[in-house]
Amino acid sequence: MKKLLVMFAMLLMGSSAMIAQSTTKEKLKDKIDDDLAGFYYGLNTALGAPDNMNVNIGKSWEIGFDLPLWSPEITKSFLFHLNLGFNWKNFRSTDADRSFEKDYTNNHVYVGAPKYLNNAATGAKGCVDFSRMKIFSLTLPILFELRASEKFSIVAGPILNFNLHGSLKTKYWNDRGEYAVFTSNGLRQEVVTVDLKGMIVWDKLGFYCKWSPLRQLKEDYSPTLDFKGISFGLQLCM
Repeated sequence: MKKLLVMFAMLLMGSSAMIAQSTTKEKLKDKIDDDLAGFYYGLNTALGAPDNMNVNIGKSWEIGFDLPLWSPEITKSFLFHLNLGFNWKNFRSTDADRSFEKDYTNNHVYVGAPKYLNNAATGAKGCVDFSRMKIFSLTLPILFELRASEKFSIVAGPILNFNLHGSLKTKYWNDRGEYAVFTSNGLRQEVVTVDLKGMIVWDKLGFYCKWSPLRQLKEDYSPTLDFKGISFGLQLCM
């Protein structure tokens, strides 16, 4: 599945280049069109996750920013956009009796009862405040825009994610009533993933939805955390 999606994204880039070569120079001037670049913020959750993962969509979010690289006109109302950006995805659980954990003997990541708590049912102490998993990515959006009018556009296309960093963080009260923080890098995230993005834009404001159909974490290190991501939010187009 992962290889097919990556090949599909590359095929889209190749087909766009062929269209560019066969179109008149007047239509295909190498111009920077930054209508689809800008800052975005959204909420995200985990689909198909195990029951004990329990990601809180109201407190799980993503932020990102895209810069324009190349945006030729294929036709007057149909444009191709190649951007470069970054993305920060945050998956957060607020369960009092479980957290994202890492087994240091084999670097496995899993969800379970925190090993640093003796009594997770004590309420005021010995419980988790929150636990989160973070993935930071360099992104390459490959988007097609259909301009229905001067202000209204429909956008769709794949996004290649080069996942550069991942980490875990848990804040909790230990069994002595002390507030503590546990952090760990080396999440063992997949190096390359693909998102599929759809967006409607009115003037300079876009509403988007993204689906991440591939595993986010490597199967060898997180066999029980096979989940897919979905996010939705607003984008402020420059």
